[in-house]
Amino acid sequence: MQKSFIIIIVIAFGLVGGLYSLPKVVVSDEKRKLEQSSNEVPAATANRDKPTASKTEESESHGATLSVEQQRVIAQLKGSYLNGSTAKVKMKAADELIAKFVEYTRFDSAAYYAEEVANKIEPSETNWMKAGNLYYEAFTYSLQAEKTTVLGEKAREIFTKVLAKNPENLLAKTNMAMTYVSTSTPMQGITMLREVIAKEPDYEPALFSLGILSIRSNQFGKAVERFKQILKNNPSNSKAALNLGYCLAELDRKEEAKEILEKVLNNSTDSQEKAAANEILSKLK
Repeated sequence: MQKSFIIIIVIAFGLVGGLYSLPKVVVSDEKRKLEQSSNEVPAATANRDKPTASKTEESESHGATLSVEQQRVIAQLKGSYLNGSTAKVKMKAADELIAKFVEYTRFDSAAYYAEEVANKIEPSETNWMKAGNLYYEAFTYSLQAEKTTVLGEKAREIFTKVLAKNPENLLAKTNMAMTYVSTSTPMQGITMLREVIAKEPDYEPALFSLGILSIRSNQFGKAVERFKQILKNNPSNSKAALNLGYCLAELDRKEEAKEILEKVLNNSTDSQEKAAANEILSKLK
């Protein structure tokens, strides 16, 4: 199996209660190139209406325009938010608007309004964390270098505010660490992840992130150790199992890989995970 065959492109951490979901999809290099091409096509987005728009807003474009119906829904929700008479009304409208942007995979737009809520309505740790995670989500989905840089910087800015409120927020520190990977100082991120592990050795998001970084540097043996540690404590983590199977395949430990990937097929309820497992298995025959 070629080392470049499968690329992990999404590490998405959840927004509520410290829960998270790990890579949602694995794709071939060819698909990645196609997605990069599609992302080069400018598209109308729903959060570019203010003359004081930030660099993050201005720089982000999407691969497909919103449908007429989606634009109508967004416009209605934006009106409710902007014209809200009380903080409570504006908060409710903002939550609905953010949820729709997430549904339409406009994570940068969702992040922008989540940041507005934290800045102007309720600057709680929870709200800042929500904004940071959404910027992080946009960062992980971005396939264009310039956008990735801007979104990574924005995510770090927000997570810094979260950590100022609560230095013990390990998810904020973990996500922030991963934004350093594509910078000129990737070791800063790795150091932060090691600090998280030193504080909580079985913290799954940090273990998973270290596993992904090991994959990126072709250190599949180290990645195997990370994913096995996750599965030891949480055998139902099918994302970890999928990545473990991939790493074992790369190490030419085919029978072990097949056993793990078959478990993913039998136990996972995620169609993308099953498709990825089948794709890896097809290369082992």
